[in-house]
Amino acid sequence: MGQWQSQPVCTSAACVQAAAHVLQGLAPNYKQMDPCTDFDQMVCYGTFEHSGDNGGTAWDLHDRTQRILRKIHESSSHAEAIGFKSTMLTTRDSADEYNFDMLRTSYQACMDTDSIVAAGITPLTDLIGSINNYWPLSPDDLNATLTTADLDGFHQATLLVEQLGVKVFHDHCSYEGPVMSDFLNSKMSKICWMTPEVYFGQNLTAYSDPEAMEYYAHTLGEIFRMTYPDLDNGAAAAMAEAVISLEIDMVTLAQPYLQQSGDFFDLTTNVTVSKLAKAAPVLGFDKLLAGLMPSGEAPSTILMLVPDFWPQFSDLLASHSKAALHGFLVWKTTNALAEHVYDETLWTLLGVSPSENRWEDCVAGSDRMIRHIKDRYFISAAYPDLTMQAADKMTTKILAQFKERLNELDWMSEDARKRANVKAERLVQNIGYPKANPDLRLADSVAAYYDGLNFTADHFSNNLHALRFNLAKQYAEANGPPNRHSIGNAAEVNAFYDPTTNSISIPAGYSQLPIFHYLLPEYALYGGLGAVIGHEITHGFDNDGRLWSEDAEREAWWDNATIAAFESRAQCFVDQFSRFDVAVPGGRQPVDGLLTLGENLSDAGGIRAAYHAWAEERRAMPDVWDQKLPGLEHFSQEQLFFVIHGSMWCDAKTPARMARIMSYDNHAPNLVRIKGMTQNSREFREAFKCPNPEPTCELF
Repeated sequence: MGQWQSQPVCTSAACVQAAAHVLQGLAPNYKQMDPCTDFDQMVCYGTFEHSGDNGGTAWDLHDRTQRILRKIHESSSHAEAIGFKSTMLTTRDSADEYNFDMLRTSYQACMDTDSIVAAGITPLTDLIGSINNYWPLSPDDLNATLTTADLDGFHQATLLVEQLGVKVFHDHCSYEGPVMSDFLNSKMSKICWMTPEVYFGQNLTAYSDPEAMEYYAHTLGEIFRMTYPDLDNGAAAAMAEAVISLEIDMVTLAQPYLQQSGDFFDLTTNVTVSKLAKAAPVLGFDKLLAGLMPSGEAPSTILMLVPDFWPQFSDLLASHSKAALHGFLVWKTTNALAEHVYDETLWTLLGVSPSENRWEDCVAGSDRMIRHIKDRYFISAAYPDLTMQAADKMTTKILAQFKERLNELDWMSEDARKRANVKAERLVQNIGYPKANPDLRLADSVAAYYDGLNFTADHFSNNLHALRFNLAKQYAEANGPPNRHSIGNAAEVNAFYDPTTNSISIPAGYSQLPIFHYLLPEYALYGGLGAVIGHEITHGFDNDGRLWSEDAEREAWWDNATIAAFESRAQCFVDQFSRFDVAVPGGRQPVDGLLTLGENLSDAGGIRAAYHAWAEERRAMPDVWDQKLPGLEHFSQEQLFFVIHGSMWCDAKTPARMARIMSYDNHAPNLVRIKGMTQNSREFREAFKCPNPEPTCELF
């Protein structure tokens, strides 16, 4: 970054690769096109041709990451693995030996499809047999309800599968696991449970569809025949109907609670476990929590969604047959673990679709089971220290620019501005990979993290051991300080802002060519990954982020006048993006400007902060200039900042895929995001000399 250059054009390998990526997307007549109106088409014209349907820059990065990971996993020795572009792992000591052997053993067991096919469904039915050992099922249980004498076996059977991460009569509030930062007290992590998930979610319409229910009953009946060795067809069908009846009652009971006014955080609060155990005895949550906690003792309180739901849910379970509860438990277990055995009939019933390339499933298994070991090798192969230093430096400078911008906002009150500055000051930058718990730079730290976890040639057994081990690790974090330095999957091509810890994470997987390399010109670094970093920073102050205080607690910390001014300016973005539409089967569909508001606000704020951080960098070093990229000399450096940024978001989606994504994704389609940038970035409009430099919408 910021090198004194002897040639006006950069011809290093990094620059050539970055330029090639941009050039293959540019329209052949890009010099004749008007970037002020057609920038998305100008920079992304070639994406369909070069990436195919449902491809693009993000997929290119993902594929590159997968190729690196495959090479590492298929290395025959630690020496071969570290020889693959290694930048960090240089010696083999006992800890490195342990780490590599864990990675290699688990991967080889996963790739041994002959053994997995030979075992068939037996490993899963053996596990279900263990459920029956704790809580046997008899033919009479189709009509009998729970008695006090059943509760101990029922609770032990539930705990058996809960320790494997199978959530039966509750769900986790966070997709990352059972523990999250307490949004009521940011100094503590808490277990957070919510209403249980059923097959069709909270969709009563599906449960009232005769055709859907007929198919569902057939599916459950077939699964029960496979997993209960002594069950005849009639009993299996009766159990299926009992489970469906239970699910319908569960959804019916939960809906009024979940439809109360307010969002998740309004409906979630602390509950006392001992009181809950008395109010909802069938659930046995005190025993379940004690069994899940490494200490063997249930915590005094946990967070729970709609706490009034649980006593009534306990009564509901008591009113259904033992066969319904047993069947539901077995069904949840089967659905959660079926992918780890081989049975074509079971996979067809459940819609399990393994990857065409087995190695992709096995690499994903490493991430699920021993993520930190996998990531230690990945960062050695793909993330040199200079890359991390460049990304960290950029983040610091972009955050400084964002703070400067806060002080310029006339719509914020003085008090709101002061607190916003404090929040920005307290933002945690997690760049690349974790440096603690464990520290991926140290083999001993990674090996110590997985102490007690051992793998064999048995693929199913390996998965069960890893599920138990990792879940216990997660529960061990409860009631301690939040881990504000968690970064998730270091090889992931994504970035995140977490309001519950006021932290951003920029995984190593995002810092790769063609969008990032420490030897690229600074306009490329800031226009590419820099804008993503700015985007994540801005999330801390968007329509959701503004609801979280500088202490990372859910709190209304803006005065009414500031809120009104924010909402007025935000409405401009809602209206603007609602006017965009995209091709879907049968016509065009408008973007949901309200659903995508937070992402659109963060795009606008992020690109501005990144641009001005780059401009400040140039002002600080006037004797340094950035070289042009080969083949792109037509553009000024200011224009190249935006060309790099636009090309990063180029993708190709079929209309059918676009329609599916639009139904749930809170991101606007990528080409629409590019259009929004061209309209809302004053800096873009000035760089390309657009007739009106004023942005359509502006907030940060």
